[in-house]
Amino acid sequence: MISLAIAFLSLVLVTSSSAQTSLATLRGKVTDQQGGVLPGVTVTARHTETNTTRSGATNETGQFYLPSLPAGTYELTVELSGFSTGKRTVILRVGQEAAADFSLTVGAVTETVLVSGVSPLVETTSTLSGLIDRKEIDNLPTIDRNFAGLAQLAPGVSSSGGGSMGFGAAGQRQYQNQIFMDGATNAQQFYGTQAELYPQDWVQEFQVMITGYSAEFGQATGGILNVITRSGSNNTQGRVYGFYRNSKLDRAPFAGRFANGEPVFLDAPPRYRNYRVGGFLGGPLVENKVFYFGGVESYANTQSAILSISDYWRNQGIQSVIPAENTSRVYMGKVDANLSQRHRLSLRHSRTFRTDTNCSGQGGDGCNSSPLWTLEKRATFNGPLWSVLGNLTSTLGGNSFNEVRAYYGVNKLIITGNATGKYGLALLQDTANEPLTTEKTYPGAAFGSATTGGLEGENNFYVIDNFMYVKGHHQLKVGAQLSRVGFFMDIDASQKGRWSFRTDRVFNGNDPVSYPFQLSLAIGTATYFKPSWNPAVFVQDTWQVRDDLTLNLGVRYDVDNTIKVGNELVDTYNQRFVQNFGGAAPLSKVKSDVNNIQPRLGIVWTPTEDRRTTVRGSAGVFYDQNHFNYNDTYINQTLLTVNRVTLRDNDPTSNPFWNAADPAGSATRLRAYLGQYFPRFPDLSALGRVQQTATGMASDFHVPYTVAASGGMTHQFGNRIGVQADYVYSHGYDVIVQRNINLAQVNGQFVTVDPRFTAINMYQNLGWIQYHGLVTGLQYRGAKLRGGASYTLAKATSNSLASGVGGGAATNPLDLSIDIGPTNEDRRHVGAIDASYLFPLDVQVATIGRFQSALPYNVSSSTIVFARPEPRNSRRGDNESNVDLRISKNLTLGGRRAATVFWEMFNVFNTRNFIQFQGSLQSSAFGLPQSAQPMRRQQVGVRFDF
Repeated sequence: MISLAIAFLSLVLVTSSSAQTSLATLRGKVTDQQGGVLPGVTVTARHTETNTTRSGATNETGQFYLPSLPAGTYELTVELSGFSTGKRTVILRVGQEAAADFSLTVGAVTETVLVSGVSPLVETTSTLSGLIDRKEIDNLPTIDRNFAGLAQLAPGVSSSGGGSMGFGAAGQRQYQNQIFMDGATNAQQFYGTQAELYPQDWVQEFQVMITGYSAEFGQATGGILNVITRSGSNNTQGRVYGFYRNSKLDRAPFAGRFANGEPVFLDAPPRYRNYRVGGFLGGPLVENKVFYFGGVESYANTQSAILSISDYWRNQGIQSVIPAENTSRVYMGKVDANLSQRHRLSLRHSRTFRTDTNCSGQGGDGCNSSPLWTLEKRATFNGPLWSVLGNLTSTLGGNSFNEVRAYYGVNKLIITGNATGKYGLALLQDTANEPLTTEKTYPGAAFGSATTGGLEGENNFYVIDNFMYVKGHHQLKVGAQLSRVGFFMDIDASQKGRWSFRTDRVFNGNDPVSYPFQLSLAIGTATYFKPSWNPAVFVQDTWQVRDDLTLNLGVRYDVDNTIKVGNELVDTYNQRFVQNFGGAAPLSKVKSDVNNIQPRLGIVWTPTEDRRTTVRGSAGVFYDQNHFNYNDTYINQTLLTVNRVTLRDNDPTSNPFWNAADPAGSATRLRAYLGQYFPRFPDLSALGRVQQTATGMASDFHVPYTVAASGGMTHQFGNRIGVQADYVYSHGYDVIVQRNINLAQVNGQFVTVDPRFTAINMYQNLGWIQYHGLVTGLQYRGAKLRGGASYTLAKATSNSLASGVGGGAATNPLDLSIDIGPTNEDRRHVGAIDASYLFPLDVQVATIGRFQSALPYNVSSSTIVFARPEPRNSRRGDNESNVDLRISKNLTLGGRRAATVFWEMFNVFNTRNFIQFQGSLQSSAFGLPQSAQPMRRQQVGVRFDF
């Protein structure tokens, strides 16, 4: 008999710590009608999609705890002899911790009380985060089917227009983010970018964590994407899909130049053809026991890159519209097995084959992050990326649980320059093509070989064990991690020679104006490999002080030994250097960094009886991970070199002809010397013993960290509307800055400290980032209408110039304060909206709108050394706004079979969004944008679900 006499206390989401996993946690309290706690109650959660169950029992305080549950829909049953049975349906999300409290009536066990309702919108958690669910992933318009782009819908998230992770959070830089796929990292430690591709159609849902995450999460000071892919169930389900675009569906883009102060657009869109086809299939291998999921996707994008080279080079016949192509093929296989009621095993293998041709920057869809790079300077990025993941969750007892995870991933990108078709050591040995392979940078264009070519990569092995135990009102989680990270390098960089010019003019030996003003070169090898072992441990306690008050108390400890990669080469370099130049050893080894202790605190208070209002706060210390690019530069540009020289005409420390009484004449003599040999390496013996240039890592180099705090509240109006508002503060400490420690100022003149060197550019922890933000959000979840909105008002300042993992060279090594200003990612206003509505006849309309205030940019001049013509980032570009639209029609084909056809439009209003403003005073395009976001684009597609 089903009774409506009831038991209640509705399901509420309660504090805490999302886990570094795809799994969720269910807990709660069971009482009688008078509020007395009921120990010994059997609690069973049945996953409706796989019919698998997990059981537990309430302890002496009436609390139950069921961790490590796959995200999905569950039927929750509570049973105790002498009381009616309670049932309700709950929906658990990725990384979520939910509480279902029950009040049981006295009655027969056969009497069942149904508690109606679903999870409320308000998430009572101290972690500031947002959720992108399957409906949003399936229905919202995304031009490149990259699920990470949807992260920008979350409050506190913005785009800086660069590559890397695709978004920044809470004022931190993109490379300081982390991304977990099914509980395992999918970040390249080298650059702080995404590694493997996971098609959007394969993603079930993901969580966007901005700040305040628990001690279980480490190696990130920015945002974290916690993503789960789809899994098999008892029902065999599949999908086949396809997307198509071509130039006939697009509007003509910005031509990369201005005429009479007005932007010029191409007469017609250049060639473009884009298709993406794929599918997945999942179901049972053994009903209720073993499930499979597999997918494959193929992508081909034939497009054109629009360059912003100066009119001078256009008139010389240099192409300003060049071909580019991106292709990829992605595979994934996944098996989930319930070994018993106590043990669940999950295995996953994924592999990405990717090729990006004629790219600048770090590759990727678009491939045009450096629009001054001409065709010969670009490169092909390719190489397989793959990983294997295993996860075993176990119930050890009524109050103890364990989770073991093992992961192995290979991230190796090969960069082959267009100039010679070679890379790394092979290119450096190709001395016959030296004039072609050297780099040549002008104000209005760049030629020669790619800035970096070769292999930069890593292989990562992780073993993680998390033990969970419940005692009274405490939910304790203890974890340990051991990783082996291998660093690969076969890189050609300044060994090729890097020439710089102040004027856009073809070199002419009879025209001194066309001579280069700077040359940087290194002589040495390019190959290296080194593995490092890194341990980490954490303790996290979720303490339910009262029914309406929960504390999250945690501490994490990490050791990142990758900072010491290269130490074994230091002694050899010092011996060789002292033998050639005399004096003391110039470089020191990097010491161990063993004090990375990270306390975390979170508090959640639900002050009202209906639990619709939540007050939350968090504070903690968060350490980043070391990014191999620092070690790579140090090893490649110094430790493996036998000779590295920088010559610059107006720098008294790097001009061997310098005469303080005649600066102009000194500069002219160096330019004439360089012009005598260009484009081949000069005869350095003619200069006598030439001072060296070195790049190093300080002996006390360590991983940067951030102290962050947030506080705010959420409220749910009815069952459909939820709002939130939070204040976020973060201060990044020990940010990496590249600083010339060999510089001093004597009697108003800049001189070298160690006469053997022109510069010793040392990576040091001297930078900081400070962020203040007001983060707000609104969500509406109805039967036909779904929508959300977010707005962030923020300010970010720093003395560190870098946006990527290059460290950012200090303008004046003797005065870092002149680099204080808005960060390169500083957007004061960021807003986003999304909405979808299901009309009659199964026609759905969905839209995304975004607004971002202008990014700042620097003014620079090659004629000025150790100073700025204007304060840092004193100018701003243009605001950016965009509206995307999707219209789809669903066709029912019988049973579970359905087809959906859709048409998507991006930048509906054809808004001009100019980016990458030119700040060089030597450029004829000073103050003008070098590039623009795409104009209106359209895409059509179809998918079949069965």
